[in-house]
Amino acid sequence: MLRRKSLIYLLVVVSVFFIGGCSAMVQRDSLKVDKALIGHWVNTAGTLDYYFSDTALIKVEKDGTTTNMTYTIVKTNDTENTITIQVNDPSGTVLEANKKDIKFSADKKTMTETVNVLGVKISEVNFNYVDSKTNP
Repeated sequence: MLRRKSLIYLLVVVSVFFIGGCSAMVQRDSLKVDKALIGHWVNTAGTLDYYFSDTALIKVEKDGTTTNMTYTIVKTNDTENTITIQVNDPSGTVLEANKKDIKFSADKKTMTETVNVLGVKISEVNFNYVDSKTNP
């Protein structure tokens, strides 16, 4: 009898954890672009990681060099899955080259970062979403 009660108790506990874990998972495609940006992203070449929080960006390069920055949202468009951010370097300097236009895929699991200076595209980098970590 005690064994049966223990087994039932164990099944209830496992079920609660399983149901709770499933409900905590958010479908990325339903996120607004400002929330979809938050988390750990890696470029498709595997040479750069970004960790976004609500206002901070940590850039980790392949050699391990880490740069802590902040950013502000310039504009968002949830219909087009785009966001523009202004990144401030560690000294607080704001440069046009630090303005990034980001376009998310429909499922928000990939993004393309484009940097334009004086209307000329100087870089375009593709990233894949890794996880929700905001720090390395």
